[in-house]
Parts: sequence; C-alpha cells; structure tokens
Amino acid sequence: MKIAIVADIHANWDAFEPVIKHMKALKVDLLFSLGDQIGYYYDAPQIFEEISLWDHFMISGNHERIFTQFQEGTDDFRETITSKYGKCFMQYEGAFDPLLKQRVSGLDVSKELELDGLKFLLCHGAPDNEDMYIYPDADLKVLEKYMDLDYDFVLAGHTHYPMVRNLNNGLFVNPGSVGQCRIQGGVARWGIIDTKNKVYVPKETHYDVSKLVERMTQLEGENSYHVKVLKRKRF
Repeated sequence: MKIAIVADIHANWDAFEPVIKHMKALKVDLLFSLGDQIGYYYDAPQIFEEISLWDHFMISGNHERIFTQFQEGTDDFRETITSKYGKCFMQYEGAFDPLLKQRVSGLDVSKELELDGLKFLLCHGAPDNEDMYIYPDADLKVLEKYMDLDYDFVLAGHTHYPMVRNLNNGLFVNPGSVGQCRIQGGVARWGIIDTKNKVYVPKETHYDVSKLVERMTQLEGENSYHVKVLKRKRF
C-alpha cells in the first residue's frame, strides 16, 4: 500500500491540485493529512472536498482550532487573529456550510492506526503536545522522550520544514508543508510511505505561484506575509 503523507496545506489549492495529480501518477492508495488544512489562504472548501474523494485519515492542526475559537470569539480576539493570519478566517465563516464547520471542529488532534502490520501515530505538533514545534535543528534532547514510542512511524507537521529522524522503534517524519513551504516558494513538500518495504520517500511538487500571488496581493496587500512566503527562496 502507498500512503501519501501531507501536512499544512493551508487552503492553498494552487499547491494541492498539482500534488493530487502527482499522487495519482504514483498510484497512491491512501492519504494521511496531518492538520492545518486551512489558514492563510482561501480555498479551504476545495481542499476538504478533494480530501473526501480519497480513502483518508485527517486530524486537526492549530488553524482548525483557531477557526473554531474565531467563530465564537470576542471582537478583540477576532481582530488579533485577523491581524496575525489575514482575512482567511472571516472568509471561511461565509464559505463553510454548517456540516463543514462541524467537520472541522470535530477533527481529532491525533490518531493511532495500524495498517499492513505497521503502527502509525498521526499528530500535528509533538506526540504529547499538539502545539509544540519540533524543528529539524532541534537538540537531540527534544526527541529523547519520544525515542521509545512503539510506532513504526510517528508523523507530524506544524513546522513547515521537512525532517526525518530515527527513533528506537521507527521514524519520526515531518513531510514539510504542501501549501506554505518556508524554504522555497512554489514547492509543495510531502511524502509517501510504502507499507510493503516500510520505506518513507520525501516528495516535492513544483507549482506556479503567480496567480495566487496576484490574488493574495489584491486581498492582503503586496507586503503581506502570505505573499512574501510564496516568493521566498532560501538556498
């Protein structure tokens, strides 16, 4: 079985659509989505609709939880979130039907699975803290308490930076971000696990950011973080 591992799509359909085509070309059987399907960008309904077409397991990220809080938040809270993340959460309020809002609020923060004799833990941040960031340059002490976890694959997102680290019983994998890669704009990072040989293979799918940059410039302004990160080149 081929399992696609995606994280931090962030409602970026311009990035996710090419990834879907890539997944189909590679004959992926199952999809794991590790949270932050929403946030920053605006095409969240399309993201959830596409994920629903696949056999999949999906968990929440901090942006799903923020959206749930945003809907019932005070004016000050909503203004704080909008100033930090842009107008996306306001847009979602009108674009999401009640069933989608319920689906978003009902997502688990983590999930344990056993497939083809392999044990998986799906989380967004750290295994014991959904909001904790574990970066590729983290000190070994950060991972020490997770070294003996009884999983073949511990899968996490949140940082937007890909990483693979050995655990005593398996691998800790962050596929990087599909929708907002922090290394280079226009590159969607993800990966595939083949359960037959127990191998994780990182993948990247290049996409054209120009139309999204144009749309986001109109919505958020040319100096917004959303636009700058799409143009980023760190190499």
